[in-house]
Amino acid sequence: MRIILQPTHDPYFNIATEEYLLKHSSDDYIILYRNTPSVIVGKHQNTMAELNHTFINSSKIPVIRRLSGGGTVFHDLGNVNFCFIVNGREGNLVDFKRFTTPIIEFLKELGLNAYRGEKNDIRIGNYKVSGNAEHVYKNRVMHHGTLLYSTNMLWLEQAIKSNEDSYTDRAIRSNRSQTINIAELLPYPVAIETFEIALSEFLTKYHSATPLQLDDSAKRTISTLATTKYTDWNWNYGYNASYDFKVNIDSDILVLRVTNGIIESVEIQQSSISWVSNLAKFLEGKRHDYAYLKNELGKTEHPEKIQEIIEKLF
Repeated sequence: MRIILQPTHDPYFNIATEEYLLKHSSDDYIILYRNTPSVIVGKHQNTMAELNHTFINSSKIPVIRRLSGGGTVFHDLGNVNFCFIVNGREGNLVDFKRFTTPIIEFLKELGLNAYRGEKNDIRIGNYKVSGNAEHVYKNRVMHHGTLLYSTNMLWLEQAIKSNEDSYTDRAIRSNRSQTINIAELLPYPVAIETFEIALSEFLTKYHSATPLQLDDSAKRTISTLATTKYTDWNWNYGYNASYDFKVNIDSDILVLRVTNGIIESVEIQQSSISWVSNLAKFLEGKRHDYAYLKNELGKTEHPEKIQEIIEKLF
């Protein structure tokens, strides 16, 4: 087992590192990392239905789709992420208990009564402090999770505050749980850097792991993967399953039918005044994307209505 304490806080690079080590190596790994503010969505989720797009865009928070399923999570520098990548036998790879147990044991050493919840999360009391997900690739499994330590809870709440009732699809929805920062539960203040190093040392001993730093060749390959895949709109948004989005505009009801992130058609379910009818025609063929549509709507004959319309379209 090799253990990597990532020095970078680049969310694109860190998410790409997981895929690279899963698919291009046969070794077993533990990876620990922290990211600058970002939202990470599950592979089978409708990105559009999971987010507060106004907040995400005004705060310039990147949105990244990961390989594993599960729900949407918010990362920032107050959140420690752990990832296990190991070999195994087909049919015996998915094992949440195996990978959450050492994390729970570490928290117990800090005097916290941590346990695994019904949804394979890690909880302390009635609060969730860690979400977990897995992805199987051939004879290898990747298990990763979060540890809320000193996360900006206001940003977390705002970033994943969605308008999901307006969406009709078959995508996986996130289960929202009451959360708390681990730092609040400790009897004395501990810096997150100290917490992360302590976790690294605990896992190193627990798994008899050997420290590893990525070499320059691996970093170049990971950077390319991050740039070509994990910053790509088509992966992060366009990968969505088809969905319908219903919106009320000036007493009219519009239904956007979206496939691969593109508005293929707009149905007007009630009689419309002319400018709303023109809007419906304008939207067809466009990306269902906040920043993109805000820019495109600025070119229409009713620019004064841009903010009002854009807020309703997501």
